[in-house]
Amino acid sequence: MSLSTTVITANGRRTEVRETGAGEPVVYLHGGGIVEGFDFLDALADRYHVVLPLLPGYGATELEPAPRSHQDVTAHLTDVLDALGLDRVVLVGHSLGGWRAVAFTAAHPERVSRLVLGSPYGMDVPEHPMLNMRAHTLDERKRILTNDQSIWDGRIPAEPDEEYLALRAREQGVMGGFVPGPADPELPDRLATLSPDLETLLLWGADDRLIPVGHVAAWSAALPNARVHILPGAGHLFFNERPETVELIASSANARDGARP
Repeated sequence: MSLSTTVITANGRRTEVRETGAGEPVVYLHGGGIVEGFDFLDALADRYHVVLPLLPGYGATELEPAPRSHQDVTAHLTDVLDALGLDRVVLVGHSLGGWRAVAFTAAHPERVSRLVLGSPYGMDVPEHPMLNMRAHTLDERKRILTNDQSIWDGRIPAEPDEEYLALRAREQGVMGGFVPGPADPELPDRLATLSPDLETLLLWGADDRLIPVGHVAAWSAALPNARVHILPGAGHLFFNERPETVELIASSANARDGARP
């Protein structure tokens, strides 16, 4: 069963939502880019109701008013969940989506049953700085994000046209409006508010060049009860590179195979 696309109205904003399956709701929060796609989520459709809302300015989601803070993106997600009638969810966030997931959980702990963070953005780790993607060409970015270049097949035109470039530029502009910089100085304080009883799984690609795996130690220190699973040979887009790793979401409540660095 593949993700289907609908447009809902969430507190007056037209919002694109991709969904599949039935059962316990799993909400996936995407990162700063979406061109790589989310086909890997199809594997959860036989057990979960998978929901993927797009941020303002992404896809068919209306941009205005543009988000300017983590509070704004949390408010939008709250509006989406309310519109869909989802009171309590498994929350999965990848990259920038991991930062968003923490912000939402800190604001609404009663609405998150389990938390899965995949190579999340936000920590200040000077010895392992986050890469500045804007300093690299499109071809370089493709190689930075994944070890498996086949995931771009059919997703990025051989000669990107004006429409493609405009969409990507709009996404980058939206992200630049609310992301605080290469790190979020307020993130440790938000993490400190999360309940130690919240089941949390932390996933990372061992070969991540965008947000290096060296960030794991800082996240582990902030979330001492989180399970950690590092994926050998995988880059930043590990779900796309190795779709079988989506099963780690399904098994997060009972996983015991993670290893803390």
